[in-house]
Amino acid sequence: MADRHIVQEIEALRKQLQELEAAKGHEGAQASSGEPEQRPLEGTEGEAGNWFRDLIKQADELMGGLDLQFKDVPAKTALVIFALGVLMGRLLSRRG
Repeated sequence: MADRHIVQEIEALRKQLQELEAAKGHEGAQASSGEPEQRPLEGTEGEAGNWFRDLIKQADELMGGLDLQFKDVPAKTALVIFALGVLMGRLLSRRG
């Protein structure tokens, strides 16, 4: 019963997609496969590129800030914290 409902929803979505593509003036679905044409949306490459660049910029700023914080920590303290992290990881992995 659920499968029939899902198939009906898919058919309704395909009809809506075909109507939207027809309204935009694009050719609807391919005749042989019945699936919509696969191509990127216009104007999204620039937005995605900007979003990706912003994400990389934020990651670089975060890494730069962490680098400054790590320079302030003495080497012995950093080594002890790392060893405690490894120990806790091993103990937790044995438990679960």
